[in-house]
Amino acid sequence: MASISEFQKIVREIEQRQFRPVYFLEGEETYFIDKIAKKLEATVLTEAEKGFNFQAVYGRESNITDILSSARRFPMMAEYQLIVVREAQFLKGLDGLIPYLENPVKSTVLVFLHKNKKVSKATKLGKELKKYGVFTSTKLYEKDVALWMQTHLKDMEVNIQPRAEQVLVQTFGSDLQKISSELDKAKANLGERKTIEIDDIARGGGIDKEYNVFELTKSIGKRDLKQCLRIVNYFASNPKDNPFVLVLINLFNYFKKVHLVHFQRTTNNTEIARAIGMSPYFVGEYVTAARNYQPAKMNQVFDILHEFDLKSKGIGAGKTSDGELLTELVVRLIQ
Repeated sequence: MASISEFQKIVREIEQRQFRPVYFLEGEETYFIDKIAKKLEATVLTEAEKGFNFQAVYGRESNITDILSSARRFPMMAEYQLIVVREAQFLKGLDGLIPYLENPVKSTVLVFLHKNKKVSKATKLGKELKKYGVFTSTKLYEKDVALWMQTHLKDMEVNIQPRAEQVLVQTFGSDLQKISSELDKAKANLGERKTIEIDDIARGGGIDKEYNVFELTKSIGKRDLKQCLRIVNYFASNPKDNPFVLVLINLFNYFKKVHLVHFQRTTNNTEIARAIGMSPYFVGEYVTAARNYQPAKMNQVFDILHEFDLKSKGIGAGKTSDGELLTELVVRLIQ
């Protein structure tokens, strides 16, 4: 949540040309980091100004002394110069940035892309960076992905069918890059329409509208073995698009929500949806699954999922293929 709200704040500032002298973009969710960097590259300078005033360097190949020497120069025939340090997580001597942070050059926009790592807020560098609103991009939970998608779709000026949204979230989890790519492809299929439907997602080529993780979990919830096996056979024929580990993660997350339904003291679907972090549009399916998987069965379900998690890591699986593992898993969950 913090990533989304702070991301939106930074983007608004950039659009209003309220540039910070230093942007330190760190953390695990590279989508937000890349988006801010691209926004700065598109906004700070015109194409004509970039010739003299834009510089992109890489942390593996640079040193902090040279970077700061460039940062202390003044722009040529422009209001700003823009310096982007990519792969800043590999930059040595990052503490050398501290003196510059104490007195940055206002006409320089200095950007560090520090992916998959964080600077401790307890260090002197961390405390100095905090003055400029260091942006820490964290991986989102499923409920937050849905919130991000609503904002993203608003910017795209389109809506999305609930089923299409759920298929994207269950297929790609919190991989915002992949979801964003699928939404872009789907929008290209809309023509004059303003709502992305499951068919538009399917035409993008990344997901089959009938044979996907969403349809698999729904069928398991109904204990519809025949339909489950159809989907599993499709997955076995397309293993690269449907890796066993990703399906297993989705099944675990699905049954966590089903398990939570048993603890609710209400029959109101809206309240249940809020409690389990699910859209009210789909909560009925989880209520149905909870009826089909009573608490005693749920204990078995989690034991089975744990067993197959070990098998996915090569423990006790022998030479069993992923397709065979998934078939066995689904049969045992439903029986």
